[in-house]
Amino acid sequence: MRGALGGGGSRARQNAVRSGLVVLGAVAFGYLSFRVGFKPYLDRAQEAMDARASPASDARPPDHAGGEGDEDDVAASKDPAVVLRD
Repeated sequence: MRGALGGGGSRARQNAVRSGLVVLGAVAFGYLSFRVGFKPYLDRAQEAMDARASPASDARPPDHAGGEGDEDDVAASKDPAVVLRD
């Protein structure tokens, strides 16, 4: 009788491991589908966060006198806040 219970316990463990692997695979597939499906939106959001985090990258060097060509710099900027600020 003891051998029958041991065999059933092993089978239950195999089923549990198999179910766990299926769940992990489904979660990984869902995550990758989300990343691929929303990639354009995630890229735009990342660019927006990077633009907010480093406003110094748009700043001019301190020795810049502000001569000709300043209008071109403002028009070439991608960030609308820079245009409004200047």
